[in-house]
Amino acid sequence: MEISDNQLVSRILKGDTNTFATLVDRYNSQIFNLMYRYSGSTEEAADMTQDVFLKSFEKLESYREQRFFSWLYTLALNHAKDWSRKRQTNEQKLARLKHDSSTNEQHASGELESQQENTSLLKALETLSPDNKEMVLLKYQHDHSIRELSEIFNLSESAVKMRLHRSLAEVRTVLTGD
Repeated sequence: MEISDNQLVSRILKGDTNTFATLVDRYNSQIFNLMYRYSGSTEEAADMTQDVFLKSFEKLESYREQRFFSWLYTLALNHAKDWSRKRQTNEQKLARLKHDSSTNEQHASGELESQQENTSLLKALETLSPDNKEMVLLKYQHDHSIRELSEIFNLSESAVKMRLHRSLAEVRTVLTGD
């Protein structure tokens, strides 16, 4: 039987700090993927992920019996936004796009077509605000519920649904060129 996140947090706060590794194992890939989406660099994402877990350990006493993932993801999202504001420049975005296009040229036609579709989708997602992009990815790539999204983004469930609806419409418009 798997121990709940809240039980693990309780153990950690009582002094069993080694238990924190279990939480890291549970959520490392999701936090890393978020950091990678913001940084575009494996090395940078790994560093940022480590920073998030360090910060979450330091702030664990401020955690209040809610969904641990929502709390952690909110912390991670704020960290990614802070990093992005400080470091993300137009040159980095351009370099990433150049890398994507040169990578696409190296693949066979079937793979090239699929990658071009993915690139188009990623470019369309880039037109969204960072929060709306994350919301779409969490919902449709990571299958998080509307309720979880409302907790992460501190919005009502109806506001989350509306943002998702508008974001998908915006992506659809960009993809179809309408």
